[in-house]
Amino acid sequence: MDASQEEQRQLVERSRDGDREAFGELVGRHRLQAVQWARAIMKDAYWAEDVAQDALIRSYLQLEKLADPERFIPWLRTIVRNKALDVLRSGRRRGGLERSLAGAETAPDSDMPEIVALGKEWLESVTAMMDALPVRNRGIAEAFFFRRQTPEEIAETFGIAVGNVYNILSRSKLKLQEERFRRAAARNAQKSKATGREIRRVLPVPPCRSAYASLGHALHESFYGEYELCDVLGFTGQAFRIQTTADCGLSGSLIYDWGWALERSAAALGGKAMRIGRPGRAPTPDLLVQALDMIRQAIGQGTPPIVWNLNPAEFGLIYGYDDEPECFFYRDAAGRCSAIPYSKLGRTLDNPELFVGFIERPKRPAEPSLASALETIVRHARGREPAVPGYTAGLAAYAVWSEAFGRERAQPVGHAYQVALLTEAREQAVAFLCRWEKHPSVSADPETARLWREAADEYRTLLRTLGLLYPAFPYGMPGARLDIRERSVQLIAKAREAEERGIERLEQIFAGMAPRLDRFRSARTS
Repeated sequence: MDASQEEQRQLVERSRDGDREAFGELVGRHRLQAVQWARAIMKDAYWAEDVAQDALIRSYLQLEKLADPERFIPWLRTIVRNKALDVLRSGRRRGGLERSLAGAETAPDSDMPEIVALGKEWLESVTAMMDALPVRNRGIAEAFFFRRQTPEEIAETFGIAVGNVYNILSRSKLKLQEERFRRAAARNAQKSKATGREIRRVLPVPPCRSAYASLGHALHESFYGEYELCDVLGFTGQAFRIQTTADCGLSGSLIYDWGWALERSAAALGGKAMRIGRPGRAPTPDLLVQALDMIRQAIGQGTPPIVWNLNPAEFGLIYGYDDEPECFFYRDAAGRCSAIPYSKLGRTLDNPELFVGFIERPKRPAEPSLASALETIVRHARGREPAVPGYTAGLAAYAVWSEAFGRERAQPVGHAYQVALLTEAREQAVAFLCRWEKHPSVSADPETARLWREAADEYRTLLRTLGLLYPAFPYGMPGARLDIRERSVQLIAKAREAEERGIERLEQIFAGMAPRLDRFRSARTS
């Protein structure tokens, strides 16, 4: 046995005896390995981080079961593997997103000492969290995390309901995450000072140009008026989007794979999409630190990054930061400006998901690509984009929308908002189609020009139909009895038919442009 193996054996022995510092050293040595093992199975950096953290906690709780301390590494690997497989079997991974976003948020490199140090810091965070909890809550958390008692056993010991135990444990875990991020953010700010990086930078307040707060509108505002709204929404495909839920909930118009949408937007506008986060996923502290760095990067380049959920369930723009009070300068969806603490990033209690993104602009601006825009529009319409469970996107959303009325599930406010947002989007779609009708890519070929005009006509028909769909007062008001089901189902069907015809025309145009787009992509990669 060499010196390093003997040192590790001693660390395992000390950890068995409850020495948290020794276990922190073990975590520091093997945390990166654990993440890599998990990622090899999960194919997803987010879940790999979660699995590795859970496996490390379990290893601490089960150290007394390790017969041979020299077998610690293969023993830990088995725990990681079993936990990863358990997550896969239980279906907690998000099917449909894993392959499309693989590599977007990569695992940390092994030559980064600050990542290796996270292991010891993680254990210090646990200790700090425990010390910050009220006495009873601390006892409950220690019983669960360190003595591995079940919630039922803890409930009996403390004389409280099992549901209360789960609530306390959930909030304790949130405090742990907050503590880790707080430490990381503080370290990040110290690094900025030590290396001479800017500790404060504030861009002009982005103009608030629309009553609607979609990803496309936020992207348009982040460009400070460089493009017309119809161009941004058209080239990014946002003017042609539709998605909904089984009950036409308010979130239905806003939740989709934002990362994919930003990638497609960058492909059309010319640039590189930089993004972190996805729907339905609470960010880990490590990803929050990456998001903080990305915000600095975007603002350093003069672009306010788009952020989801800094104010609950809305897109806004961060236009500055200041490390001294540790706050962002944020403009919300209504145009209001405020200072938001770093600690609030991704920490909305009821729904702690996060998205941060921006388009890194090329040094030499290029004309937007109509072919890329049409590819995005057609892929979305035909459902060929990453799925988000619970949400239906593209032309298939019309059937879900209609069924919501047929089964009396449609939420009045959600339905009204969806109609309003779709109407505004399709207005921009018509404006986009009219604006680019004379472009050589369209006008040079008579057949393409004819199909383009017909597509514009179909979207005008769709726009008029959506105007009829908007519910009349007093629909949705308390006590109001106004049955709009039959009329709504008929109009939704009419709207879908018009959009289907419009998409068919755009699909035919794209089929002619696709070879040129393929040649362009080949030239870029060669």
